[in-house]
Amino acid sequence: MGGLRPAGVVWPQRRRVRGFTLFEFAVVASIFGLLMMVALERVAYYRRAGDEAGVQALLINMRSALSGKVMALQAQGREGEIGALAGANPVTWLERAPDNYAGELAPEAAKSVKAGNWYFDLVQHKLVFVRGAQEDLLNSASKNIYFKVESLRLPSKNANAERQPGNAGIALNEVTQ
Repeated sequence: MGGLRPAGVVWPQRRRVRGFTLFEFAVVASIFGLLMMVALERVAYYRRAGDEAGVQALLINMRSALSGKVMALQAQGREGEIGALAGANPVTWLERAPDNYAGELAPEAAKSVKAGNWYFDLVQHKLVFVRGAQEDLLNSASKNIYFKVESLRLPSKNANAERQPGNAGIALNEVTQ
């Protein structure tokens, strides 16, 4: 009875188990590669957006510290010293320097500062944020972004010369290289 089948009984067929074909593997690999490319592009975008937000937040803090310094000098009756703040390092006015602040550096030493860090240029009296090579959210014209504490003065020849103030103020501005 070993070789005979009873009538009406269906035996399950054995299917040949196979893996992926080379074509199926290529399709899956290309879809995975495309998804990874899109994901990495988004991660880079969000990193740049985070850097921009960090720069803007630090600028707001430094401008607030500058404003507080000016108000303190005015309250003490030392308005003449406000102009001396021009060219100063605004990071020194903060309670604590940011973690990505490299310090006050000469131009030679500044070349080693990595992307995403700040430093103060001792020669040009500018605060510099070093960006990566492909940054495009802030000032895409240069690799770095420069800021300087500048004195704001009215033109020397004014139509109403007797009402011209002696010191119009001071501000932290973005400047060109």
